Amino acid sequence: MKTEEIIEHTLLNIIPLLQSEGNWEPHAQKELDAYITLHFPDGDIQFDAEVKQEVRENILRTIQDLNRTYPNFLLVAYRIYPKYRLLFQEMGINYLEANGNAFIRKNEKLILIDKFPTIKDKREETNRAFTKTGLRVLFQLLVDNKNLNTNQRELAEQAGVALGNIPLVLKGLKTAGLLVNKNKFGYQWTNKEEAIEQWINGYRTNLKPTLFQGKYRLPKDKNWREINLPNEKTRWGGEPGADLLTNYLRPEKFILFTDLRKNEFIKDTRLMPDPNGEIEVYETFWETRNEKEGCAPPLLVYADLIINGDKRSIETAEIIYDRFIQEL
Repeated sequence: MKTEEIIEHTLLNIIPLLQSEGNWEPHAQKELDAYITLHFPDGDIQFDAEVKQEVRENILRTIQDLNRTYPNFLLVAYRIYPKYRLLFQEMGINYLEANGNAFIRKNEKLILIDKFPTIKDKREETNRAFTKTGLRVLFQLLVDNKNLNTNQRELAEQAGVALGNIPLVLKGLKTAGLLVNKNKFGYQWTNKEEAIEQWINGYRTNLKPTLFQGKYRLPKDKNWREINLPNEKTRWGGEPGADLLTNYLRPEKFILFTDLRKNEFIKDTRLMPDPNGEIEVYETFWETRNEKEGCAPPLLVYADLIINGDKRSIETAEIIYDRFIQEL
């Protein structure tokens, strides 16, 4: 759905509920989409609006940055899932949702409408770049720009996928508008930040669930830093990975990646399976290179913090993005 269609659809549903009038026009700043003015009996409120088809973890950082930059910021979205509505309310981010939900705190006015179900998603035709196989390949491209110019056989080996998948994934990335040909043998990003956002969204829904190995518990006499990591492909992700990278976040949720089979993993780490355990264990899916000892790649740590979606995770994710991911 186009930007103007989302705005018109949203205002059509919201205006009667607010008992006001409203209008919009394109925004003068390229990073925003529209000026939206709501006319109330006690005065008008004009917003600097960003319009999104759907709110997912991968755009939370962008929304938060815009909210800091523009005092009259407003998010307009066709679809906002309940947990994100609650998060925006906590962060004080004004929003309008196309179904009629709204949160506005401005000019001593508080409006909260939170009673309409999220509009259901209509699945689009599958792009091979965002299947579980394609996401493995996309990850290798994102963590090392040199892979944009490597031969397809080497890229397939790094991603752990069959060679025949590579041209299909590259075609999918070009179709999505994320890659263009640089020369006969290489590619370049059109918008790497957007590629990262789309990878995180795909990782959350299509890849991460397939990697889950089970839950384990920490020994009562040890903290997570004392757990033996038996090889280079057993590494902390999520919150403990973030603590290793930033020394900023005290972990409450634990993610560990490994390529070991269950019996080997238990023997070497001394962790025991427990359906209520604190540690979620996932299969390693990347090639180890130039990473901080004991820590998954920063992009993967960042992704799991974004997926957490709580305020402290988002704050730490911003630190990791600025220190480690912008330079990728």
